[in-house]
Amino acid sequence: MTTRSDRLIDDTRILWTLLALPAVWFVLARIGLWPGKVAFVPWTGILSCWLLIVTMAVTPLQMLFGPLPWLRKRRRYFGVASFGYAVLHLLFWLVNANMGALIRSFKRPEILTGWIAFAIMVGLAITSNDQSVRRLGPGWKRLQRWVYPAAVLTFVHWIMTTDHLVDAILYCTPLILLEAWRLMHNRARMGGA
Repeated sequence: MTTRSDRLIDDTRILWTLLALPAVWFVLARIGLWPGKVAFVPWTGILSCWLLIVTMAVTPLQMLFGPLPWLRKRRRYFGVASFGYAVLHLLFWLVNANMGALIRSFKRPEILTGWIAFAIMVGLAITSNDQSVRRLGPGWKRLQRWVYPAAVLTFVHWIMTTDHLVDAILYCTPLILLEAWRLMHNRARMGGA
């Protein structure tokens, strides 16, 4: 007889497998074990953004539709996966960059925004575990709110580096609308209290 925790473990393995499959494909394609041309740098960045959007959309979606226990319990997985694709994005970019381009990247606003967002995400990823949640207590939630500046910087980085501006805006629009609704809802609730 399978217990609820057994189902959760199986469910978690399946989710992590699905989240990792694109990364495996990118790496295999990059080392030549998968045929075809792939735009490694843009697509790893786009996947990182999509997963960040899913992570951040959980709270406003719960406010709209009520408890979403499956999504709420796995929010950190999506956030960590977003960071993983950001690491892959950076690694693929570094493979294509020379030392001069790396140094100049800190002077280019479109790349600097990505560096700063990545630095914030490093801190969030390092503390995205149960031990950190217990050790930091209420401070953990305050720390994790740094995801908002990271998301804004990521969005700016994406807009400034893409040839497909409309796509970037369309992908981020649902999150922008959900977050705007969440802020208005919280402001109205605080004003009515």
